[in-house]
Amino acid sequence: MIDRRVLLFLLCLFLYGFTGVLHADSILGVASAYNLVALGYGSTPGKISVSSDVGGRIAAAGEVVNAPEVGQSLVYDSFGTLAAGYLEVADGGVGGHTNVQANGSIYAPGASSSQFSFNYGGTLVTTGASPINFATLSSTLDGESLYLGSLLSTGQVLVHGQAGFPSGANPSWTVLYGTSSTLNIFDITAAQLASVNNPLDIDVPAGATVIINVAGSADTLGGAIYINGVQPSETSNLGADVIFNFDDASSVALDGQFTASMLAPFAEVTGNSSIDGTIIAAEIVDGGEVHNDEFAGSLPTPQTALTPEPGGLILLGTGMFGIACLTLLRRNWGIGLVAIPVERVWEK
Repeated sequence: MIDRRVLLFLLCLFLYGFTGVLHADSILGVASAYNLVALGYGSTPGKISVSSDVGGRIAAAGEVVNAPEVGQSLVYDSFGTLAAGYLEVADGGVGGHTNVQANGSIYAPGASSSQFSFNYGGTLVTTGASPINFATLSSTLDGESLYLGSLLSTGQVLVHGQAGFPSGANPSWTVLYGTSSTLNIFDITAAQLASVNNPLDIDVPAGATVIINVAGSADTLGGAIYINGVQPSETSNLGADVIFNFDDASSVALDGQFTASMLAPFAEVTGNSSIDGTIIAAEIVDGGEVHNDEFAGSLPTPQTALTPEPGGLILLGTGMFGIACLTLLRRNWGIGLVAIPVERVWEK
C-alpha cells in the first residue's frame, strides 16, 4: 500500500500553481513593515530577545523578552503604513524596559507603562485583539518559504579558477553570479554559507531581486556578505533586494554581519553580529545592532496569488490548497519539497 505521505506529496505537486511575481509587501504582508518578526513554530513560542538597539519595528507571536530600544532609525520605511501605527507588537507580553524612539503604539498584553519610555509620543495598548494575526501570517510565510525553496536556480555559484569567475573579484570569494535585471535565484550549501575564509559576493545587476536558498537544517553565516564587491554599510541599503531563504532550517546562527533580509519561518535565529535587513523567523535572539533596511525586492509566488481572470477560480483554489499541502507536509512530517522543484514537473 502507498504511504499516505507519498500520496499527499504527489497531490501537492499536481495542484501547486504557476509562477507570478509580486512586490514584497504583497507577499510578506504586514511583516514587510517590521525589522524583526518572530512567528513561533511548534514548541517554539515566537520570542524576540535582543541586547542592542533595533532601528525599526518588532513583532513577536510570543514574548519580547528584551529590547532596549526600538524605532530610532526608521529611515527606509516604504511599508510603514502596513504597521497601522504600531512600533512593537508582543502578543506574549514584554520583559525589561524599552526606549521607544519614534511616535507609535506598543501592543503588549499585561505590560505596565513603567516598562516603556515614549520619547516621541505614543501609547501602550494592553487589551483587545492583536493588530497582527500571527496564525494567518505564519501560514502565508511558511508557504512562501517552501515555494521559494522549490524554485530552480537561475545563477551560478563560482569559486576562483572556475569558468565565468569575474575577473575583478577577490580570489577568496564565493561569487553568486547572475545576469538577470529582474530576478536571480541561487542555491548554496550550508558549508558555503559557513565559510569564514570564502565570504559570499553577490554579483548581479543593480536593483535586481536576489533569492538565495540555503540548504541544511542547522546553518551558520561564517563571514561577511559582499554585494557587487562592496560590503554594505548600515545606511547604504545595498542589500534591500536580497533575501536568504532557509526553508529547511531549524536553526540559523549569524557569526558575521548580515546585510540582507531573511525568511526562516521554521528556525531559531541567533547571533552577536549586526543585522541590516528584515528578519522573519520562528524566534530571534541577537546581541548585535539591528538596522532597518526593509526588503524591497519582488518575490515570485504561485500565479494564483494574483487576482484571477474570469474562469480562473479553480486554479486559485488548487494553488492555495497546494500551499497548504506544502505547509502540512513540513509541519507534521518534516517532508520538504526542495529536492524536487515545482518547475521541473511542468517542464516534463
